[in-house]
Amino acid sequence: MAMPEYSTEYADMDDETLAAAAKSDPEAAAEIIRRVLPSIRAASLSISPPISDDLLQEGLLGALSAIKSFDPQKSSLRGYLLLCARSKMLSALKRNSPIDAQTSSEDIADDSSAEEYERRELFERLYVAMKKCLTPLERSVLTSCMAGRSYRETAAELSISEKSVDNAVQRARKKLRKELGG
Repeated sequence: MAMPEYSTEYADMDDETLAAAAKSDPEAAAEIIRRVLPSIRAASLSISPPISDDLLQEGLLGALSAIKSFDPQKSSLRGYLLLCARSKMLSALKRNSPIDAQTSSEDIADDSSAEEYERRELFERLYVAMKKCLTPLERSVLTSCMAGRSYRETAAELSISEKSVDNAVQRARKKLRKELGG
């Protein structure tokens, strides 16, 4: 069975737009964020509906900073941006429960530089482990689930059953636990 592309919405994103966004072109970055905004909003609602607006702002900051470090050779744009946005939202939730409205974006950027380095290092280890020990189906399923999609959405996207999604996730988790020593 041929695997479908991970995301068709990003297929038409040209290299020039990505390069311009990485060099802080506000229009290019806005176009990328416009495309990922609904998914970041959904993730913020799934994490904590009462403070989803605050989490959305954190997620957007995470996605914006991730644009500069994106490497198309290592991952899909959508998956990487959503992973970074979700990580930023979860970090904010841990740090501030509920998020303190007095925290400035500069404070957040200063606090998150060490976290960002650790997150990138962990992401790199995870990416290498995924490439090394997972099948293409397991990688596709896990990437989709990590991007915040439900088993039902993942199954529909990949044209497989929800049970196949669950099996692939369980196999992937077992293999990654063994590979990463967790």
